[in-house]
Amino acid sequence: MSLATHADLIAAIGDWLDRSDLATRAADFIRLTEARLNRLLDDPEMEVVSESVATGTSTALPADFGEMVSISVGGGALASMGPVEFAGIDSSVSGSPRFYNIVNRAISFAPANSTAAIRMIYRRNIPALTAAAPTNWLLTRAPDVYLYGALVQASAFLAEDERVGLWKNAFDEAVSELRSDGMRRKWGAGPLAPRIRRT
Repeated sequence: MSLATHADLIAAIGDWLDRSDLATRAADFIRLTEARLNRLLDDPEMEVVSESVATGTSTALPADFGEMVSISVGGGALASMGPVEFAGIDSSVSGSPRFYNIVNRAISFAPANSTAAIRMIYRRNIPALTAAAPTNWLLTRAPDVYLYGALVQASAFLAEDERVGLWKNAFDEAVSELRSDGMRRKWGAGPLAPRIRRT
């Protein structure tokens, strides 16, 4: 059986569970699997470079934003600042930003700058599989992760399948292999070169 699309995956879930009445629930199992994978994976495919200009006192984050990797304004890297410290900054001071804070899916800068050129590298969430968006990079690269993850989620719903341990082990192993593969693609197969400190 092919596992190239959302519909293929739903059909496979039904086949593996030997159930023909779970098509609607299968979409939920897939979504729950994606939510878990967004927390587990750190893959180069998930990293996105975004360049934009700030708008007002805070700028909305991209819809697929998952986690900040790095951010710079005008070539200078910014440091993250906690909400308490950030709230204590004098908002009337403007200039070249040195700090940022994320609240309510928006990013603010300190000193304030409503026209800053932002270069951000962030970890995006996995594009959700749906009937309208039937495939994504993860299903293409690792259909086993999707299938085993959805079967584990299905077992929690059905609460009666003795195969859940096998599926959970297969899911954990597939995720581990995917993470190792991501690290190799991001950093290469050899050891990392030591940093040389210049004095």
